[in-house]
Amino acid sequence: MTRGWLNGLVFLAAGVATSGQGVLAAEHDGARNAVEIGLNAKMPGPRPDDPKPAKTIAQQFAAIRAEYDAAEKTASAEAEKGKSEFESWKIYGKLMPDQAVFSRRMVDLAATEPRDPAARDGLLWVIDKPGMGPEGPYSDEFTRAVLLLLRYHADDPEVARVGLGLDNLGSPARDLFLEGLYIRAKGHETKGLATVALGQYLQQKARSVAWLRNAKGPAQTKMRTQTYDEGGKLVEKEFELPQEQLAWHLHLRMTDPEAVRSEARRLFDEVIKNYGDVRYVTRNYRELEALLKQPTPSWNGRPLTPEERKQGERMLAHKKTLADVARAKIDEMENLVAGKPAPAIDGTGIDGKPLKLSDYRGKVVVLVFWGTWCGPCMQEVPHERELAERYKGRPFALLGVDCDSDKAAALKVMKEQGITWPNWNDGDPGEGPIVNKYHVRGYPTIIVIDAKGVIRSPNVFGSGLDKAVEELIKEAETTVTRK
Repeated sequence: MTRGWLNGLVFLAAGVATSGQGVLAAEHDGARNAVEIGLNAKMPGPRPDDPKPAKTIAQQFAAIRAEYDAAEKTASAEAEKGKSEFESWKIYGKLMPDQAVFSRRMVDLAATEPRDPAARDGLLWVIDKPGMGPEGPYSDEFTRAVLLLLRYHADDPEVARVGLGLDNLGSPARDLFLEGLYIRAKGHETKGLATVALGQYLQQKARSVAWLRNAKGPAQTKMRTQTYDEGGKLVEKEFELPQEQLAWHLHLRMTDPEAVRSEARRLFDEVIKNYGDVRYVTRNYRELEALLKQPTPSWNGRPLTPEERKQGERMLAHKKTLADVARAKIDEMENLVAGKPAPAIDGTGIDGKPLKLSDYRGKVVVLVFWGTWCGPCMQEVPHERELAERYKGRPFALLGVDCDSDKAAALKVMKEQGITWPNWNDGDPGEGPIVNKYHVRGYPTIIVIDAKGVIRSPNVFGSGLDKAVEELIKEAETTVTRK
């Protein structure tokens, strides 16, 4: 465009130099030529030394997310090429993006413009990793994100919503986040969500405190977890606890579990009284909502099947309120704890035969809530088969509650995996009547019930499960002998 207009100006200058008579004609022709040349001219490309336009903070966050998602997608794709679950596990572990590094980049960027909505979303991305442990480099970034969110976004419902998923692990930073939200939230919805989040976190904390205070001997310094050995066999190994966790355990052992439990109950009562009308909408709900709004909803690069879309729509259709959640939590605190009778389960097994929990009175029952879609659930199956075989002929029963919407697919997996013990099918995960009665939120959930039908261990795994079952079977056999 500039070059075209310059040509026109040169032409005009020449006309003026010729004579005064030709000035108007030259002016007219020059203007016409300039327009034609300008319209037909191509825009010159940027020069190497031209400054690049600065990206907005939202674009910068999007670029970091895109980089992380691409790395994670590559790791998943390569892992699928593994010839065994062990090989896939190794490949994914090697290629998966470092969450601590990406979290640090997110927090550093958010700190430059902390009030920006994009900064809030970036900080929530850091916080919303409830599976990450409360120690190490990631914990440092978690704490920084907490401080920024509390200072600039504490009255935001989306921030409080993240707190609903943080009750699976305890840490000083999670204490700070959930207590800070409860104190600083002002809006009706935000305050209600923050109150429920803190209540359920304290409920879980009270359980941890009671367990640690009841443990015999010195403070626990090691943990046991399932992992693969060098040959690819799934085994249970013992690890030293990180220093941060040791310090956290010391804090818990000096805490009064009844005081924590009482505060959780007070918070649930407060929810029912003041915020019961607020809808219970989690972060997962929001993500599912956004997913189903896509022209072609896809998950991990695969379009959802019609049945999966219907299942998602059913999950979004719920009308659960914070009052419903609080009442369920109170019921869980009062009735689904060690020493209380296990709620009755009557109905039909997945094989179509009548199946009642009370029919197993006189036996120690391990009740497992699971689903074929749940990786940790399927990893427990070999151990469960071993338990069933080990205690064959003794007062013991293994019962399952399958949470698959597709019963036929579940039966196929059960046959392949050698799951021969009785199972109920409860339908969609989190939506079935048995799951709701037992207030199951995570999978697998394993509950040990004694021969009298009383809950003895609400959720136990690995060697802890073996020990609990062995002790209760001996107790049951001794009782029978005395009679």
